[in-house]
Amino acid sequence: MNAHRLNHHDIQAVKTIEERARRKARAARIADRITLVGCALATLALLTLSLTGGLGQ
Repeated sequence: MNAHRLNHHDIQAVKTIEERARRKARAARIADRITLVGCALATLALLTLSLTGGLGQ
């Protein structure tokens, strides 16, 4: 019975670690997407300024 509890505890611990890793990976993907969108917007803003002559020669 004691070995069963230990095994169950180990399984729960592994599940917790795996879930934490999934949440961390998801947060990293969201941060990457936000960064990508921000860079795209900055590039678009610079391109717009360049085309309209707003950047000065």
